[in-house]
Amino acid sequence: MPVGEVRGQQIEALGDLMASIQLDAIYASPLGRAQATARTIARPHGLAVQTVEDLREIVPGDVVGIEMAQIFAAVRAFFSSPETTWDTPYLGGETYRALRDRAWPFFEALVRRTDWERVVVVAHGGFNNAVLGGVLGVEGPRLANVEQDFGCVNIIDIVGEVPVLRLLNFTAYDPLKTGLPTTSMEVLRRLLEAGFHVRLDDRPE
Repeated sequence: MPVGEVRGQQIEALGDLMASIQLDAIYASPLGRAQATARTIARPHGLAVQTVEDLREIVPGDVVGIEMAQIFAAVRAFFSSPETTWDTPYLGGETYRALRDRAWPFFEALVRRTDWERVVVVAHGGFNNAVLGGVLGVEGPRLANVEQDFGCVNIIDIVGEVPVLRLLNFTAYDPLKTGLPTTSMEVLRRLLEAGFHVRLDDRPE
C-alpha cells in the first residue's frame, strides 16, 4: 500500500479516536498536512480549524539549487544526530532554541485563558520536540530524545499553571508500536521518493 494512503488511514484512525471527546478548539500549523489532519479531527465536532502561523515546522535556510538527496541527508543528520543541540541551525536556518522561543508564547497564552477545557494543537515533529523539551525542563545543550511518529498524540495537562506531560507519542493506529519498526524519518524518505520519483540513500552518514 502506498505510504501516502497508509498515512491517510492513520489520520482517519486518529479522527475516529477523538470523535467522542469534547473539544473546545482546534489549532493548526498553516502547512498542508497539518491542516488536513486538523480538518479530519474537527469534522465530527463542527469546529473551525484556527490557523496559527507560529505552529509551523522548524524553518530551514536557503536550499535552492541543492540536490534532493543532499537535502534529505542533511535533514536526517539534523533530526538523528546526537551532535544536534538547541543551537544547531536547521539547514542553515532556525535552531530548536529559536523554534521554542517562537512556540512558547502560544502555549503561555493558552495557559492564561479560562475559556477552554480541552483543545487540540496540530503541529509537526520538530515543533513538538522543541515544546516537549520545554515541558520536560530540558535546558542544556542536549535535546529530549523522543520519537514523534506520524499522526501521534501528546497530551499536556495544565496543573495550576504548570504544564505536565501526560501522554507521549501515542498512535491510535498502533498503540503498542508493534507495526512501527522504522522511524518517522524512514517514513519521510518513502514519501519523498514516491512524491519526487527519486532514490534517496538511507544509509548512515
